Amino acid sequence: MEEEAMAKSHYQRTVLPGGLRVVSEKMPNVRSACVGICVNAGSIFETEDQGGISHMLEHMVFKGTSHRTGLQIVQEIEGVGGHINAFTAKEMTCFHAQMLDQHLDLALDILCDLLISPTLSEDDLEKEKLVITEEIRHYEDAPDELIFDYFAQALYGDHPLAKPILGTVESVWSLTLDQLTRYLLENYPLSRTIVAATGNLDHDHLVEEISRRLKLADLPGPPEASIPDLPAPHQEIYPRQVQGAHICRGLPGVNYADKRKFAGFILSNILGGGMSSRLFQRIRETEALAYTVYSFLDSMRHNGVFGVYVGTDPDKVERVFQVLDEEFLGILEEGLPNEEITRAKEQLKGNLMLGLEGTSARMFRLAKLEMYLGKFVSLDETLGLIDAVTPEEVMVLAHEFLDLDKQYTAVIIPKGDDMVSKTRSRKKKTAI
Repeated sequence: MEEEAMAKSHYQRTVLPGGLRVVSEKMPNVRSACVGICVNAGSIFETEDQGGISHMLEHMVFKGTSHRTGLQIVQEIEGVGGHINAFTAKEMTCFHAQMLDQHLDLALDILCDLLISPTLSEDDLEKEKLVITEEIRHYEDAPDELIFDYFAQALYGDHPLAKPILGTVESVWSLTLDQLTRYLLENYPLSRTIVAATGNLDHDHLVEEISRRLKLADLPGPPEASIPDLPAPHQEIYPRQVQGAHICRGLPGVNYADKRKFAGFILSNILGGGMSSRLFQRIRETEALAYTVYSFLDSMRHNGVFGVYVGTDPDKVERVFQVLDEEFLGILEEGLPNEEITRAKEQLKGNLMLGLEGTSARMFRLAKLEMYLGKFVSLDETLGLIDAVTPEEVMVLAHEFLDLDKQYTAVIIPKGDDMVSKTRSRKKKTAI
């Protein structure tokens, strides 16, 4: 058993036989705890015949185990005032619970039960296919969310990163119980599993309970997903039965371990990170072109994405593109004032600290740090890294992220709108 503890910190880390990692951060001034079992498994690892299987498995384990029915799972945790849930992402599936600190052992028992002894019956699988079909349809009726799947397809082409996490209706209905059982065994090994916990807890007790309860396969995990070979920058138009238009423009960003991400976050805050940002003030407040506009920077193990989202009227799409071009070029040609960079830093630090006051956010941060860096980075260290970013570093990244010739664009427009021809002709003019 390998253990690490950090001086001047409540963080502790233990590596158990088989590579299972247990990380915790004690928060002695709270009366609750949050624990998550996070596995490096998600849509990026799915084969062609497995579309949506990671998400399906996340649902299926809640249908019941050899010790509890599906109803008993939620009754036991909610009966003590706790909450239990799960999510699937491209590179991670996480099962998590939040409860009063005195009920931590119960939460651990339930979470471990989900993963080591799910019943996975044929009847439940057929029912859950219906549920996920409705989830997919609901998602497809939310263009402000669906646009990001379309953007991923434009950006990543045939790479697994372009796959929708939910799968498709066709791929979900093709899944079999044998596939689910094998996927759980092969993609949930000890070596790719992290138990992260925050709150009023004792690390040694946590390790003892996990060692006793969580018995996953001691097998090598799936191979690392490769860095994708990207198609050339281009624009894709998606006509759908919608009222408004939805635009997502961006390009490859930086991976989670790349310290340039802090300069990227500062640039994103300046561009579209809040009500005082350049895009919000120009697109919404000055020209009234949209209700929703923001920028984003997402990072994963090998890659990341930097981009902008705008929801607007179909008749205003061309003007939105013009404004985006002008704002991007304005930053590249005129630079960024030091005062604006300083304000963005303070905004970023404030958002970070306020967002991490609860145990849940702290737990997810712990899990990501362990999964992508294999080490802990304290909040003080993170604040220091933000403060250390220079204006020159922000501008270097701006020249990379705001280059108009490197942008990938996805646009959802109302089906039958004659804007399609206008937008496609614009594509040729701007080489998007």
